[in-house]
Amino acid sequence: MKTRVLAAALSLALPLASAHKPDLDTFFSEMAIKVAPGRQAQFVAGDNIAGYYEGYTQTSARGAGYLIKNEAVFQGYASFADNAPNVRAASREQVLPYGHQVRYANGASEEMALLSKQQAIAMRVTSIDAARLAIRPLLKQTGAVTRAGNLAIIAPGAGQTLYAALAADQPFTLDDDFTLRASAPARTLLVVAAFAPSAEEARRRALALVAADPILAERRKLYQALTKSYLATSDRQYNKALNWAKAASRMFVVEEFGAGIWAGLPWFRDNWGRDTFIALPGTLLVSGQFDDAKAVLSNFARYQNLNRGDKEYGRIPNRVAAGESIIYNTVDGTPWMLREALEYIRYTGDKPFARQMYQLALAYFDGAIANYMDQDGLLAHDSADTWMDARIENKQPWSARGPRAVEIQALWYTALQTGASLALEAGDQQKAADWQALAARAKQRFLRLYWNGSVMADRLRADASADTKVRPNQLMLVSVPFDDFVPAQVQARVLRNAVSELLYPYGIASLSQNDAYFHPRHENPLFHHKDAAYHQGTIWGWNAGYTVTALNKFGYQDLAWPLAQNLGRQILGLGTLGNMSELLDALPHEGGRLKPSGTYAQSWSVAEYARNGYQDFVGFKPDLLENTLALSPAIPSAWTRFEAVLPFGAGEQMTIRFTRRGPVQRWSLHLDGSVARTVSFDFLNRDKSRSQTAFKLAPGQTALLAVANGIATLDGKPLAVSPRQASFASTIGTLRFQTPRAYRTQHFPMLQSKDVLKGIVERSEYK
Repeated sequence: MKTRVLAAALSLALPLASAHKPDLDTFFSEMAIKVAPGRQAQFVAGDNIAGYYEGYTQTSARGAGYLIKNEAVFQGYASFADNAPNVRAASREQVLPYGHQVRYANGASEEMALLSKQQAIAMRVTSIDAARLAIRPLLKQTGAVTRAGNLAIIAPGAGQTLYAALAADQPFTLDDDFTLRASAPARTLLVVAAFAPSAEEARRRALALVAADPILAERRKLYQALTKSYLATSDRQYNKALNWAKAASRMFVVEEFGAGIWAGLPWFRDNWGRDTFIALPGTLLVSGQFDDAKAVLSNFARYQNLNRGDKEYGRIPNRVAAGESIIYNTVDGTPWMLREALEYIRYTGDKPFARQMYQLALAYFDGAIANYMDQDGLLAHDSADTWMDARIENKQPWSARGPRAVEIQALWYTALQTGASLALEAGDQQKAADWQALAARAKQRFLRLYWNGSVMADRLRADASADTKVRPNQLMLVSVPFDDFVPAQVQARVLRNAVSELLYPYGIASLSQNDAYFHPRHENPLFHHKDAAYHQGTIWGWNAGYTVTALNKFGYQDLAWPLAQNLGRQILGLGTLGNMSELLDALPHEGGRLKPSGTYAQSWSVAEYARNGYQDFVGFKPDLLENTLALSPAIPSAWTRFEAVLPFGAGEQMTIRFTRRGPVQRWSLHLDGSVARTVSFDFLNRDKSRSQTAFKLAPGQTALLAVANGIATLDGKPLAVSPRQASFASTIGTLRFQTPRAYRTQHFPMLQSKDVLKGIVERSEYK
């Protein structure tokens, strides 16, 4: 009887798929982060070439200002009306991804935008009544000044390389302090400051920008980028945090060393191999920026080590940076790149690129198999060549992970599987078979060596003994492979073990607080160097990404959801507004206060937050090599509805509208594309098992899908459904956030004296 009632409910009419994107002004109004008067809060924006702007609200004089490469060119700005300054400290201010807006009690307002791809800043002051308006750019240039019409050019001074061109949208006088004063009363004044290696280039760009409305143009450009993919749920704060995560991720996409993604600000303004490809899906794939993704992959490919006499033959760099020799000391950079190359190809169907990446795979596997694959078919490496790579004075590792770390084996297996797929696309059946055989061998040997039936090793030591420190790396066994590297039953136990020990409401710790090596705070100079704590308990924002992936796979999205909400609050209000730091102290400070640490803005932190929204909650993972649009959603029970636009291919997209009524999920799916696609739909049941169904979706067609408890209908007609994944709820049990211990020095061995861990490492006593 219940089945018949449920089937009847599934057959009810569903709403048509349509994404009601807000218009440009509404979109940015909803994104704006309002700052209370008097609060000096940090914010950043990027120029997507080689520079960024760091400022603070309520002041013009704090922060690094605009840096292009390592040259500071602009500190901030001030505005005036009839010679009276607009006092920033008494203003109402809001931060936006491109800059900020300021409103004053007298009705005047300001707006500043860092203009992407222009190496220029636009500033505008507006007054209620006509007044003699002025803007003072706080320039760093100190060279000679020349005037020509509504333009001033400032030459670089000693040690500087860039010219500055100041242009206004009306005649002005120029004071000695670079204040531009409108020659006649007006209600608005626009000033553009452009920077370039030559006076002519700076002049040309400044005049072209000021002739239009560069701030509006920047808003339109950013709006198009941020809404190419789109997700709006019933939770407005989550939507806001998600859009900021996408905007923040985009900020790190640069051209300084060829197409790349900076790792973090202010110290990691380089293209790091590992960081780049962990960040790539959340930065460029879920957002539909496929040309940029291809450019980043291609740029790293050109730096591949092709010196056959080198032990690092076949690897891509650990880091590409200015004035530095290219270094290749990373075991996981190339496996991450190969994984993301295949994911890009699956999103786009770019088969010619698959053949290009096959050439990279050939050299990589030749080198890895000859130099690093061990007798078990696993990948060996140096103790500091994983993402936990800190060393004492560039010598001994603070947190040894060699010679065989758990996530490296998941990446190795995935790289071999990826290589086999690329080989098939290139028509090399033999290499595909060879690499598949190696993948099968690694899979078979791994479980015997790392899993004792109840605990997963974080690494195997040199003597093959298992290091069973509780770290989050084991969760990458769930998130990294495209298929199962270890059985689902083992994955479920891994999830239970790691989450129960490590997951706080605000992030997942890099080491259990019950471990003797645990460091409760990152920067704690009375007791240790900050690198001692870097991977010994300190929380890394990006680790939450694969944690959400693992939780959602097994139906624990209602624990992933409050974690995502907390991370969203961090994005919107903790530290740098609209961004995420590299780290948090493992334990809260007084009053439960979270303390950010490390870089104040970190690429993979925000990228993983964006990826989780599209790939793990909505569950969209297209595979155009198989002509399939795969959906494996895990919708939090708090979401009553959402709508999404999901780009793929060459200008194609699927539009979704979701509603829920009782146990019934209703999905309206519309395809905008050129060819029919198979939709593979994998859905959770009440007992946390997964069922699967599939159907064809034609271009222009809207399909009305309803699912609940193993039953599915399409346009009111029953669909064939098969089991996809058993329930592991009895294995995993009830998961809860870990309660952080109180910060008391007597609780933690690493705080019993100065440099405890350093002494352990230097005496070769690290276990």
